Amino acid sequence: MSAWDVAACVACRANRGELPAPGGVLYEGDGWRLEHTFEPIPLAGWLVLKSLRHVETFADLTRDEAAAFGPLTRRVVAAMEDVLAPVKVYLSLYAEGCAHLHVHLIPRYEETPPDRRGPGIFAYLHEASTQGRKVADVDAAERAALAIRAHLLARPED
Repeated sequence: MSAWDVAACVACRANRGELPAPGGVLYEGDGWRLEHTFEPIPLAGWLVLKSLRHVETFADLTRDEAAAFGPLTRRVVAAMEDVLAPVKVYLSLYAEGCAHLHVHLIPRYEETPPDRRGPGIFAYLHEASTQGRKVADVDAAERAALAIRAHLLARPED
């Protein structure tokens, strides 16, 4: 990827602090950065785990980055379950709209309509981005993010 492309990469820009997310950075270390999704907010508690380096596939990760991914993801999902009490947490990686390796961690609640479950959950993101409006409240997203960060800090070896 050219230097210009990396400069324009949304995930790289977020990693440089140019695109602040509700609640700020929830975790950064071991080659990874965790934040809430940006505005417009599709769903409170929808997190994004990004590689700190600009890489486009898992094969591009260093051994250390790859080794950190599993335990970190398990910690984040556990924190989301404790804080948000979802029915489940979806993990999704497509890296299509943004070629930078990033994983969506999305809480799915009991009241989530059947058409918004599984891959249908991305309808919230599509709705928020195409209509340019928040589907979820920014304050709720910030509260969720701060609570998850506090959980991760309280249990660093969880």
